[in-house]
Amino acid sequence: MKIFSFIIILFFSINSFAQIKEGFSKYEARDMMALCCSYTFLDIYNTDAEIIPPKYLKRYTSGIFGMDNKYQIYINDKIAVINLRGSTDKKISWLENFSSAMIPAKGIIKISGEKFDYCFAKDSNAAVHAGYALGLAYLHNDILYQINILNKEGIYNFIITGHSQGGALANLLRTYLENLSGNEISKDNKFKTYSFGAPMIGNKQFTDEYNIRYCINNTSFNLINPSDQVPLLPLSYKDTNYLKDNIKTLLFDYESFSIKDALSDGVVNLFEGGITKSVNLFSSSASKQIAKDLGTSELPQYVKDINYCRLGNTIKINPVVYPKILKDPKILKNDSLMKIFKKGTDGYFINKELYKKEPMFFQHKPYNYYTSILKSSFPEEYKLLKNKFLPENL
Repeated sequence: MKIFSFIIILFFSINSFAQIKEGFSKYEARDMMALCCSYTFLDIYNTDAEIIPPKYLKRYTSGIFGMDNKYQIYINDKIAVINLRGSTDKKISWLENFSSAMIPAKGIIKISGEKFDYCFAKDSNAAVHAGYALGLAYLHNDILYQINILNKEGIYNFIITGHSQGGALANLLRTYLENLSGNEISKDNKFKTYSFGAPMIGNKQFTDEYNIRYCINNTSFNLINPSDQVPLLPLSYKDTNYLKDNIKTLLFDYESFSIKDALSDGVVNLFEGGITKSVNLFSSSASKQIAKDLGTSELPQYVKDINYCRLGNTIKINPVVYPKILKDPKILKNDSLMKIFKKGTDGYFINKELYKKEPMFFQHKPYNYYTSILKSSFPEEYKLLKNKFLPENL
């Protein structure tokens, strides 16, 4: 009897280590962001061995689906990670982002005659990003197949993650999986979500439901860099000041007063009072271009309003300080110029014009999200990093 009791206790103790726990974990956030960097490392170095955290075994890498989307699955003990790739440099990937008109959060998308019967929220007034919904329409069958395989192996705990477009898809995928019936996916599955630098995916009604179901119980977290412009997207009608701030921030360098200010004001005036119509027309145009590559797809009719809202449990990480990089390093070997341009007590030239400006989307880069998390929460690990920056991000 004692042996039997010991076995029972041991069984539950072992399984308790493999359960997803509620609440934010800086260790999970670090590891998920590292996994999100896998795609960057594979593109640049043809290997991601350096960035993958210990104990995470890459189990599966999908093929390309739809608008250049793909995902990976990692296993850590009895927890699986679904890691969705962000935007690529292909045009069709950006058309997915630009298809920012909203469709109802519950409906049917048809692709080549096949129905994607989806439910992202139960509120009949909830609406979501059309491009990301279409992205999941292409991905969902393969993801469900892989989840069911893992279930047969006794894995029912999943962390869904992604950076940028991948983060938006991660949040939307969470809602899709949670709303499936028991006939389509096991109700024993438990999910947790970490998104990084993700654009917004739904309106207020969608966001309110998402927050109540997944944020209040602390199983969904959205990490953003306040200096990153992407989480401000897509443009929303909300109010005039919001529009002006976003358009100027995203499209123009308004630190310098120039003709750009007049141009940006013109763009604002174009959208004011009519952004919903403009976005819907733009999304329709993007859909036609997508159809040229992938064939025609049928989406529900666009909703009338464009009212994107940010999801709850937003965690702000520190902006990354762009390094001092001389536009012309030869100045250091020119004695006459060195006499003209003085250095400050920090060892750098006082004249800021000698240094390169930070690229527009520098703060959005996945590796910079990773190093920011390390620097603030794991300073000893940050010190040991061989590369504080990836050269191509500079």
